Amino acid sequence: MAFLSGVKQFFSRNSAAQSTPKNGTKVSVQQNNFNPSQIKVPKQQQGKAVYLTKSAVSSGQPLSNEDRNLVNTDITSFRTEQDTQKVIRKFAIAMPDLSASVAAYIRMAVTKTYTATAKNQDGTFNRDATTALQSILTRFDVLKNYEEGFSNTASIRAVAEMLAKELRYYGACALELVLDKQRLPVRLQPITVTSIKFVPEKDGSLKPIQKVDSDEIDLDIPTFFYRPIDQDLLTAYPDSPLEAAIQPALFNQQFMNDLRRIVRQAIHPRMKVTINTESILAQMPAYYQESSDDEDENTKVNKYIQGVVDSIADTVNDMEPEDAFVSTDSIEASYITAGNNSHDSEIANLQNMIDAKVATGTKTLPAILGYGSASSNIASTESLLFMKSAEGVQFALNDIFSQALTLALRLMGYDIYVDFSFGSINLRPDAELEAFKAMEQSRILEQLSYGFISDDEASLRLTGKLAPESMPELSGTNFTVNKSSVSENPYSNTSQGALNQDLNQTNTPKNAKSKNGGKAGN
Repeated sequence: MAFLSGVKQFFSRNSAAQSTPKNGTKVSVQQNNFNPSQIKVPKQQQGKAVYLTKSAVSSGQPLSNEDRNLVNTDITSFRTEQDTQKVIRKFAIAMPDLSASVAAYIRMAVTKTYTATAKNQDGTFNRDATTALQSILTRFDVLKNYEEGFSNTASIRAVAEMLAKELRYYGACALELVLDKQRLPVRLQPITVTSIKFVPEKDGSLKPIQKVDSDEIDLDIPTFFYRPIDQDLLTAYPDSPLEAAIQPALFNQQFMNDLRRIVRQAIHPRMKVTINTESILAQMPAYYQESSDDEDENTKVNKYIQGVVDSIADTVNDMEPEDAFVSTDSIEASYITAGNNSHDSEIANLQNMIDAKVATGTKTLPAILGYGSASSNIASTESLLFMKSAEGVQFALNDIFSQALTLALRLMGYDIYVDFSFGSINLRPDAELEAFKAMEQSRILEQLSYGFISDDEASLRLTGKLAPESMPELSGTNFTVNKSSVSENPYSNTSQGALNQDLNQTNTPKNAKSKNGGKAGN
């Protein structure tokens, strides 16, 4: 295909890769006899989507779309599942608190920016490999292979969202680097860890396999990557962070079901209708007062009274709140209320206790789930602590992307490693972060001035792109040494930089009035 041929020509490199700075000087990098052809990798995708099973679907058939029918389903019925992973997945979708926890972690961990750089084995920056890396990421994100029709290649952020959900659901994530026949990267394919099994080898290592329906797929390949989070050393399989929240979530839903019934029976006012039996019997037709061969007089009377009761009940139950109930003096209507009895404090205490258990089980602080009722300082502290927890998910994403992209570049002949990282988590809006970005820019430029980082590294950290070829080289030129810098506090609106004024100036007169003939001093 023309597209792949062009990509192959662009990315073709010798095994002895070189790092070429902008000034054209080539710096040889020690390769340690690195030969990418020795890496045995599959030439097509090995992992399989769980929903593509032989017994479930064949080629040409549309995939079934599961309808959970949550409108008419009691969520507590999910506890009948035999598999804990299925229970967690269903509860995380249907339970508002668990769903909010998962969504909050995904939105926090997958920030809108990410940085990917290729570095040599000694940690120095490699411009050529970084250029190839940027091209791969661009093809993953926006530049698809239009010759194949619909492209199933997900962007980096889309893959990260899937992996972050796997980390929250099951405590681990996995993906495969899919290659074509020319060993060029095609896409990053996430694989659910629920289908991954581990088989011990003789040397004590673990061999991953994927079980889909009755098929077993060998994933003991270099292009398969697996990253657990907070792994327990006593088991080979991950533990879900949400597993501790199952019991509180069940209790919460049962409590909500009970509360729903209480609201209808005890809190909402209900109409009470009292029938004057003597008055009704006085108006009873003569037919019901006579006995017959089939039934006696008492049976007829009971039928008549029951018919009157059913008729009144149907009328009252079908009334709208704004309708008036009109009746004769033989019927008395009133409302059933709890009087002065109130259980709102008990209900509130129970709900707060359950909410606290759910927040603890989901590892999500109350302010994030909407439980917070304390001061703004406590909410800020909880938000900061939650950011630290979300960083754990982000670290796992950074690790697995770094490993996959490292192999992609090494197969192209670069003896490097990739440092991939999402942008830092911050709750402040971009407009408020401008002062902090100015301080960060000043620090990066100062490092560039002293030569601690290269021009390309500084450009990547400031703009997300490599430095232009026409840009003069500034690394190590000490261009910031003679420039005065004012230390400003970005939190303060009264600092010298914020007011842009000289604090040494004053409006106090220099001379007394006595020296100016009684006039104002100057």
